[in-house]
Amino acid sequence: MSIFSFLKPSPKTVTIEPAGISFEVKPGQSILEAGLAHGYAMPHSCTVGTCGSCKCKLTSGGKVRELTDFAYVLEAEELQDNMILTCQSALKLDVTVHIPNFELKQLHPPEDYDGEIIATEDLTHDVKKVTLRLDRPMWFDAGQYVQLHIDEFFGGRSYSFALPPSEEGLREVDLFIRHVPGGEFTGLLFEGKLDQTKLKVHGPSGNFWLRDGRGPIICVGGGSGLAPIVSLLEQAAKAPHGRPCVMFFGARTQADLYCLDRIAKIGEAWDGAFQFVPVLSDEPENSDWTGLRGFVNTAIESAAGQYLSADTQVYLCGPPPMIDAVTETVLSLGVDEKNVHADKFLDASHGISRQN
Repeated sequence: MSIFSFLKPSPKTVTIEPAGISFEVKPGQSILEAGLAHGYAMPHSCTVGTCGSCKCKLTSGGKVRELTDFAYVLEAEELQDNMILTCQSALKLDVTVHIPNFELKQLHPPEDYDGEIIATEDLTHDVKKVTLRLDRPMWFDAGQYVQLHIDEFFGGRSYSFALPPSEEGLREVDLFIRHVPGGEFTGLLFEGKLDQTKLKVHGPSGNFWLRDGRGPIICVGGGSGLAPIVSLLEQAAKAPHGRPCVMFFGARTQADLYCLDRIAKIGEAWDGAFQFVPVLSDEPENSDWTGLRGFVNTAIESAAGQYLSADTQVYLCGPPPMIDAVTETVLSLGVDEKNVHADKFLDASHGISRQN
């Protein structure tokens, strides 16, 4: 046996407390990558060390190897308290980390697929429905997303599924994609230069799904953040549950509202009370709009007040300012923090790949 075989890095083990689960992490792999590959619902959002969603406490095992400097995201006090980012932590030794409220849901492990853009449809002036054909069926949970790669142009861009999953898996999937001013990928897409383009698809990813419960459901979508909300609610409408639901759609003007027929069908199929509340922030004062104006967070209490309690589950998808404002509002109105689930959509200007 060569002496070099003894120097070959070996997998290490991470244990997550208080969940009590353990899994192997391969050399050079992050804790987050390994957890997702094993099908665990690891808390995360951006996957590149900028959002802080995956931070947790290292409780034993010494130091991890930082793939990027934690100091860009974590405060000095957090660093002193052994907080780490699972998406940027490779293992030198076996370690134990503490992740509060870790959810023991088994997800479909992400895989790599070959895909092709086979159709696009204009939904509004800056949102398209994009249909991908994959080389084999993909299984996912409603609310998750995929990452798209076109190597000759740029790295990954992530977009949510805009349709419910199928027990047989799906070879064709729909995404809602918003045009990002100055965005390289969406610029080419909206110029029609990516039609029939072959790309690499990685997924499914994300820990945004409808949790079990008996309490009311409040959903808020903004822009193309409607995609995971529609996916989640169309799937939920297939089964009896008796939970009331209020769905808010935050948009600028009436021209920015779309998928209204699909939302109406969700309401018709919903087992329980269902209310759809569009809220427009920039609708001209002299228009024929008779619905709510302003921002969604200001409409929550008046439109959904009867359903707000500690047991209410809130699902938010859209730009960070909207999510932050709505989160602050629902927490102040008595919703338990553990029942607020958000999927922030950010563009390349934020330095991460999760986009709307």
